[in-house]
Amino acid sequence: MLPEYDFNEVISSQLNINTSKLSTKFTTMSRTTIFRNFILALSTTALVTSCTQNDETPDVQESEVTLSAKATTNFPTDGDDGSLVFRNVTVTDVSISVKDVKLHLRVADGKTQPINITTPDKGPKFVVPLVTDEHILLSTMGSFIAPNGFYTNLSFDLTKATDIPETSPMYGKSVMVKADWKGIPSLLYMDLEEEIDIKFNPSTEITATQEIVLELYMDKLLMGIDPAIVQDGNGDGMIIVGPNGEDGNDDVYAMIKENFESALVLKNGEFK
Repeated sequence: MLPEYDFNEVISSQLNINTSKLSTKFTTMSRTTIFRNFILALSTTALVTSCTQNDETPDVQESEVTLSAKATTNFPTDGDDGSLVFRNVTVTDVSISVKDVKLHLRVADGKTQPINITTPDKGPKFVVPLVTDEHILLSTMGSFIAPNGFYTNLSFDLTKATDIPETSPMYGKSVMVKADWKGIPSLLYMDLEEEIDIKFNPSTEITATQEIVLELYMDKLLMGIDPAIVQDGNGDGMIIVGPNGEDGNDDVYAMIKENFESALVLKNGEFK
């Protein structure tokens, strides 16, 4: 005799089994779909955020700036050819040796950002001629693309000129001034190795292409020096003022060294 089956139970049982499998299958698919949608949403959010941040980044405005240097004086010159002639002194040659020239941009929280002034054709340190053979020069110290904004100070290192031929009169010196002092050939030189830091007027702002001129005022450099104490100590027909007490002009050298930084001024006003 064949066993008796309750066909309703069999059908119900089969249906339950299939329903369970089907439910499991759809549950798995739903979880996968949700996960994929979640990842897609994150990616879209990140992309939108990135684009928004990029859109909100302000464009930095920049200008081309050139820093030049020259020698000058507050006194009307007696020369008719642009030479420096004042108080019976004729300045014939002036040079300085510098490196690491920087302008400093004011940024947030009272901090500054140094902007290097590039001199690709001159190397890391170089000689800047200000007067040659009695002719005043306007010498380029460097040029650069600068962010627009307020600049607080100019800095550079005085350094001994050693990257030039040893036969050059500027070799081993950081500052050299040649002059005719009341008819006597004269040489003033320094061999300083130190940073010069000069403050700008707070309103110094760069907004467009421009030239900044650093001026060395010879009358300020020689301020307070009594011509009577400048001497040719060894009587060789040439006055030398230097760091080694040449010709007994130690006091004169000390005063000139003290005056040097204050003798540097801007074209559009004195540094503070």
